[in-house]
Amino acid sequence: MGGLAAGEPRLRLTHAGKTRVVEAAEFAALPRVEVPAVEPHAQKEHRYGGVAVRELLALVGVPLGEKLRGRELNLVVIVGRDDGYAVVFALAEFDASFSTRTIGLADQVDGQKLMRSAGPLHLIALGDKRGARWPRMVTAIGVTSAIGPPAPVKS
Repeated sequence: MGGLAAGEPRLRLTHAGKTRVVEAAEFAALPRVEVPAVEPHAQKEHRYGGVAVRELLALVGVPLGEKLRGRELNLVVIVGRDDGYAVVFALAEFDASFSTRTIGLADQVDGQKLMRSAGPLHLIALGDKRGARWPRMVTAIGVTSAIGPPAPVKS
C-alpha cells in the first residue's frame, strides 16, 4: 500500500432514529481486535487492527445476543462511504451467537495506520471470498429493517 497516511477515523452510526458520530479518540478507546486476513484483491496476507463492528453497533443500541430474535432478525447493516458505495450484511452476521467470524473495521494494517487509498477505516469481512464487501474509506454504518414497518392489522 503506497501513498500518504489516511486521516483520523470519523464514523457516523445510525439505528432506530439515533445517530452517533464516533471520533478518532473514542474509536481508539474501544476494545481492539487484530486479525490476520488475506486481502481479497491483491491476495496478500496482512494483519488488520481495529474494532469489531458489533462493538460499534452496541453504541447505538442495536439488538445483539439474546435480544437478537424474532423481528430483529430482519435488520440489515449498511456499511458505506461518502461517494455512495455501500454494502449490506444481515445483522446476524455480526453477532457472536450466530456466527464465528469477526467482521472488523480496521484503522491499521501490519501495525501501521492505513494509507489514504484505504482509510481512515476499512471494513474487513473475514470469510468473504470476494473483496466486494471489504469497502475502504468507510464513513458510515446504518442499521435498518429489510422489510420495512409491519402492515396494519385489519379488523
